[in-house]
Amino acid sequence: MKKLFKSPFVILVLICLPAIYFLLRPGFYEPQDLHHIADIFQMYKAVVSGQLPPRLGPDYLWGFGYPLFNLYYVLPFYLGAVFYALTKSLTGSFEFVFVVAASLSIFGMYLFLREFFGKIASLTGSILYLYTPYRAVQIYVRGAMGEALAMAVIPFVFWGATRVVKEPSRANISILGLTLAALILSHNYLWLLAAPFLALFCLVFLYRKESRGKSVKVLILGVLLGAGASSYWWLPAVKEFNLVSGITPFALEDHFPFIKQLLLPSWGYGASVWGPYDGMSFQVGVVNLAVVAGSLVIIFLKRKNLGKYGSILALAIGGFFVSVVMMNIRTLPLWKLLPIYQFVQFPWRLLFLTTFFSAILGAFLIDAFSRKIALWVGLAVAVLSISLTWGYFRPSQVVYKPDDFYLTRMFAIASEGEERIGVSQDYINWSEDYLLLPLGVKKADRLFTPKIVGDENATVLEIEKINQVDYRAEVEARSQAKVTFYSLYFPGWTSTLDGVSTQITQGEPFGQMEVTVAQGRHTVEFSWKETPQRLAADLVSLISLGIGVWLLLDKRGRRDATT
Repeated sequence: MKKLFKSPFVILVLICLPAIYFLLRPGFYEPQDLHHIADIFQMYKAVVSGQLPPRLGPDYLWGFGYPLFNLYYVLPFYLGAVFYALTKSLTGSFEFVFVVAASLSIFGMYLFLREFFGKIASLTGSILYLYTPYRAVQIYVRGAMGEALAMAVIPFVFWGATRVVKEPSRANISILGLTLAALILSHNYLWLLAAPFLALFCLVFLYRKESRGKSVKVLILGVLLGAGASSYWWLPAVKEFNLVSGITPFALEDHFPFIKQLLLPSWGYGASVWGPYDGMSFQVGVVNLAVVAGSLVIIFLKRKNLGKYGSILALAIGGFFVSVVMMNIRTLPLWKLLPIYQFVQFPWRLLFLTTFFSAILGAFLIDAFSRKIALWVGLAVAVLSISLTWGYFRPSQVVYKPDDFYLTRMFAIASEGEERIGVSQDYINWSEDYLLLPLGVKKADRLFTPKIVGDENATVLEIEKINQVDYRAEVEARSQAKVTFYSLYFPGWTSTLDGVSTQITQGEPFGQMEVTVAQGRHTVEFSWKETPQRLAADLVSLISLGIGVWLLLDKRGRRDATT
């Protein structure tokens, strides 16, 4: 039993519990990104409709459907959908994703830090990585599922890169590739914001290594493996993003934090607004700032004897200060050089990087002391980081509402059981402004039942719902006629007329699908399928994933990958 409690992973499990306590107890909370409940539900329905990989949520936008998972990050909703399939609890699935994210982040950070620092320093840095104000903002204020999961995966990616450089084996290539794929799938662009720092870290780390050639080769292989394993998502997302119109409702220039907001402790459950009167906290964290200042003092005092810390310190110091500077509105011209700058929405998102880099500097600070002193300093940092932030790791209120309450609010007719009849006033007031409409769609604000109708020359005799997405109808046409299917057209939709592929045209103003039928009785079917380009990307991902698993499980996995 004593050995068990000496295990760093058991210690981390116990330390993690206060941060996720309110996620484990009965009841629910209602953060700002509550719409992720709808996203989990639609991911589940996409999977049970037979989509592989899932791309189309059938019930978005008044039941018109929307290819959210073709354009938006997906990994958090995979996790949520699996939990929902097992428990049939949407609110529980929502909380489960954050439990996974918080738990993985502290373990991943420990593994990464352990490559450079001692056990006490690594434990302290991983605790600081979890117990910071921005992490509490992500979970309990914003409910930012993608960001929380990306923060959990980032340390694993850096750990994988470190392992590859230190030991260029097949298994380590797989670790880097698969964790990088997970990061890409966790959030649309947080991986892009983290990528320059990962590249800088690898360059500095490689510079200090004698056998650079082998390490460069396996690093490239790992990155290619990660890009390939996630290509089923990012290739179609990049190629097809120009098929939707509109921009984010949140302008980047309205959400730069003021310097005092980064430095001074504050807390709130409100929104980010223009000016210094935001309702949420943007503080870096008292302990985070203290360990950064302390590590700078140690670096100055030991500047001639930093040796083994060179690469990790270059990453942490450079990354921390670049991230802080880029959160200042004076850097707006630099932001505008980035093609994705408006989609970042909130410059204060870079707090995920200051959290990461300050945790590294915290570990360095502890490791700079002798073992006996390090134990007490590490304990002090850990206790302070938990005690000063524990009060943030709780919701503004706990509510007890059934899942169907949220589904009634977020969908026109979809529910946990049979489709509802009638649209709730809550849904009419609900905003789905994060769904950018496909080109040719002027609006999608009306419920159409039945789903398939004919014009004045055609009568729809029977409608069959094949699955959650696909439909079939029997149509009697008195002369050439038009049959309308009230779902938004997007590449991937196909239609057959009496078993033969037929052309789909897009109607206005809702972007509904229309096909033309000749006189007589016909069977019309509308189905969602993978396009040839998506199938190619799927194949690349499948092959890459297979290679990754093979490299990880191969008995030779620990041997030099270049042999």
